[in-house]
Amino acid sequence: MRRKRFQKGSLAERKHGRHKVWVVQWWQDGGRRSKVLGRCTKITKAQAEILMSSIVSPVNNGTGHQTSQVALFGAYIKDVYLPLCRRKWKESTRMTTEPVINNHIRPAFEHKLISSITREELQQFLDTKAQDLSRSVVEHLRWHLSGIFKTALSDGVVNANPASALFVPDCRKPESDRRTMTVDQIRLALSVLDLREQLIFKLAAYGGQIALADQMDELRPKRRGLN
Repeated sequence: MRRKRFQKGSLAERKHGRHKVWVVQWWQDGGRRSKVLGRCTKITKAQAEILMSSIVSPVNNGTGHQTSQVALFGAYIKDVYLPLCRRKWKESTRMTTEPVINNHIRPAFEHKLISSITREELQQFLDTKAQDLSRSVVEHLRWHLSGIFKTALSDGVVNANPASALFVPDCRKPESDRRTMTVDQIRLALSVLDLREQLIFKLAAYGGQIALADQMDELRPKRRGLN
């Protein structure tokens, strides 16, 4: 009995009448097979590669070769990464993080195969964003890209993490100054508020100061050997 061999199939752009179409070819039952997937104007190459994978995957069953999942970047973000992260994110984190991913990262690579995205493409993406965004925002974009590809790596969708060596380029937009209230401004605000509003204001003002102090403690480098 002839041993089955793993195959990836081949995808080509062919002229079919007056239109160009995507044609996939593969071997099955000892013969060459082919199928027209659709017009090139209607289906992108990435989408055609996914269709090709769905055709040859059943043929490869039993070859003993482990295949990686095939996914478009945008679909992976929507269907896998974000649903997974929502299970561990706080609501406040979700409300601030999802817009960043959906408005900046996802549109940039929406229709690309996630396994085809290179480190150079990701770094160029950060370089472009650095022209208009502040350093803190670009740092978050780099952090999100690393998290996305770490998850994809654990799912077997990619063979390596192209975002692991990314760096934050120089950003043209300066960091915005943080505006804080002085003691006199806090006293003035309390003097014009009713009792209920005073309580709410104190919770917001003092709670914000405590949260800021906690963040500074986390960012402050630890000194080894000191108590």
